[in-house]
Amino acid sequence: MKLLTSLIALLTLGGPLGLLFSKATGDEVKPAKVAAFPGAEGYGSVTPGGRGGQVIAVTNLDARGAGSLQAACDAKGPRIVVFKVAGTIDGDVKIKNDFITIAGQSASGDGITIKGNLAIDANEVVIRYLRVRTDHDGDALGGRYHRNIIVDHVSASWSSDEVFSLYHNENVTIQWCMITEACAKEDGSHRFGGIWGNQYGTYHHNLFAHNDSRNPRWASGCGYNDYRNNVLFNWGYQSCYGGEARQKGDRRKPPIEFSAINMVANYYKPGPATRNDVKDCIASPSSRGDDDYGSWHVADNYVDGSPEVTHDNALGVDGKTFKTLAAPWKAMPIHQQSPQDAYLAVLEHAGCSLPRRDSIDARISEEVRKGVAMHGKNGIITTQQDVGGWPSLQSAAAPQDSDGDGMPDEWEKKYGLDANEADDNASDNDGDGYTNIEEYLNGTDPTEFVDYTKPENNINSLEQSHGQ
Repeated sequence: MKLLTSLIALLTLGGPLGLLFSKATGDEVKPAKVAAFPGAEGYGSVTPGGRGGQVIAVTNLDARGAGSLQAACDAKGPRIVVFKVAGTIDGDVKIKNDFITIAGQSASGDGITIKGNLAIDANEVVIRYLRVRTDHDGDALGGRYHRNIIVDHVSASWSSDEVFSLYHNENVTIQWCMITEACAKEDGSHRFGGIWGNQYGTYHHNLFAHNDSRNPRWASGCGYNDYRNNVLFNWGYQSCYGGEARQKGDRRKPPIEFSAINMVANYYKPGPATRNDVKDCIASPSSRGDDDYGSWHVADNYVDGSPEVTHDNALGVDGKTFKTLAAPWKAMPIHQQSPQDAYLAVLEHAGCSLPRRDSIDARISEEVRKGVAMHGKNGIITTQQDVGGWPSLQSAAAPQDSDGDGMPDEWEKKYGLDANEADDNASDNDGDGYTNIEEYLNGTDPTEFVDYTKPENNINSLEQSHGQ
């Protein structure tokens, strides 16, 4: 108990980067360095991704082979993946090896869409500013049994399983993502948003929209999870449920045999497809027996159209098969907003917003804002063609990069770097913990030291003008 008390105090004082849990049990702690990138928050922010490794350029939209995204994912060792092309990659992508940063914000034109599945089968993973809009069964984006993963500003849609399932991992953050428009299986069922729940998981400023159920489903035996400042719109027959204490056949060693879930300061907006009996339902905790109750703290959530539940969130928790946490478990803090402010920020900036939003995300954000649904049955679709299929993405010439180090000549010259020296991308000229290539990808100044371990400096410079 003394160790736990000390740990909580240190986390509270240290901000989002104060400490890194190196084991699921929390019995050993190590000081964290800078976050994966400025603006990375929560437990997945501890990963360095591909920091210090080789820079690999994606030069074509092929499903595999030289110059493809899959080839970059297949490479071994730390690596940072940049894009010299824009458009749609028609095929599945699987991340097989540890220590990778995929920087979708480096793409030109309209950015990158994967027309297939993106599978995370590795540790130490950073994924930013991509779209995954699948055309077949299986999760659009998913992964299990790994550690140190952050997914930021990713748009996922159209799976006929779950759209975005990342669970039974350790140290995970999902932030500023859009999880939308689940499609149906052949029998017309299974339009599900996702399964979440990781031992030490952070989920903030994400948008679930136009999914029948699992928005999200909390995994059984999901451990410590902190969910706040998310937006949910137009769920069908179920908002959020799950969170049992244990998972039968759990492959983790040792298995996680509890669930502790904070659901705080989120925004719920029922839509045209939302059934009347679940319009004010924040969560429906599940169990498979009296010894299988998860623990939940549900507070400060805003439910549009239900002032009673907004005032007393307990009225929005359905059932009795759970334990109530009188206070939230002490999670790594984020830059938390009020639910109303988070709602506005998510609509403006969530999903693959760089280089620019595509027509799908732009439409969905506007539908949420107006409280309408333009396609399918009140927004719940059956196939991708219900919403017009995959948009055509415009490409543009990549900026000149004479030495192929991932940093454009113009940017290098601006900051006094040598545009003909490829070895300077892994240097940290200002000594702040981010290499020069990371400074370029993060939109920061490689000549100015900033103490990014201070929470007030841990801000996404790529979106800073928009209030993140």
